[in-house]
Amino acid sequence: EVFEAVQAVVEGKAIATIAPPPNEDVQMVVPLTPGELHPDASIVFVLGGPGSGKGTQCERIVAKYGHTHLSAGDLLRDEVKSGSELGQQCEAIMKEGKLVPMEVIIGLLRAAMVRSGASKFLIDGFPRALDQAEMFEHMVKPAELVLAFDCPEDVMEARLLKRGETSGRSDDNAATIRKRFDTFVSQSLPVITHYEQLGKCHRISAVPPPEQVFEAVQAAIERSEAEAKLLDAAEVVFVLGGPGSGKGTQCERIVAKYGHTHLSAGDLLRDEVKSGSQVGQQCEAIM
Repeated sequence: EVFEAVQAVVEGKAIATIAPPPNEDVQMVVPLTPGELHPDASIVFVLGGPGSGKGTQCERIVAKYGHTHLSAGDLLRDEVKSGSELGQQCEAIMKEGKLVPMEVIIGLLRAAMVRSGASKFLIDGFPRALDQAEMFEHMVKPAELVLAFDCPEDVMEARLLKRGETSGRSDDNAATIRKRFDTFVSQSLPVITHYEQLGKCHRISAVPPPEQVFEAVQAAIERSEAEAKLLDAAEVVFVLGGPGSGKGTQCERIVAKYGHTHLSAGDLLRDEVKSGSQVGQQCEAIM
């Protein structure tokens, strides 16, 4: 049975196999959807606590920019409803109150991306933990942008309780909401911090009215797209050499003749320190 799963991956019929837990015999195989992602595929992760307004902003992003909106939770529920072997295995896991392996979730996301043929994707509520982010990058590709919606817990709780009056969702109650907040803080906040360190994350206050929040969303998306176009067209020349080797002199001549923009890491660092910004103060303390 193990070798059958190995063959599935080697022969390109599966994207991953998940070993069964101890004392269980069932091995999960995540089918590989034929085809490849669009060569220019770009991915936006949308993160935020329960009730932060992710769904509302996703609807607006899709309407304005044409992204394909994917929800890991919706894809999982659809797989269960399909009655496939994988869906039945997922249903059995969820009935026991366990988490479906992240390889399965990522496999479902990748399959939906390939089937869509789209080039711009909006992935809602994923990744929920740092290991999921790392696995997604390994199995699919890195995200270009992360939108993180900040909202105080009392505001989110009020929104969820209000929604619970009509949503019929079993998790829109005070006790479950508190557990969801705790999970978000312990698992999802490190994801946001990770992408902030990579310079990919934009934190946006979700407290104002949706129209005002969307203005900040638009600014983040358009800035990211502009930066991506700039980097795609950029030509970079590194100038290396020991102290006194004449790098500065030659850089001046290159700029004069070819019109390059000359950047010095040392000068930029010193300017940041002089600016007195938070980053500059941190750099100064380190130096």
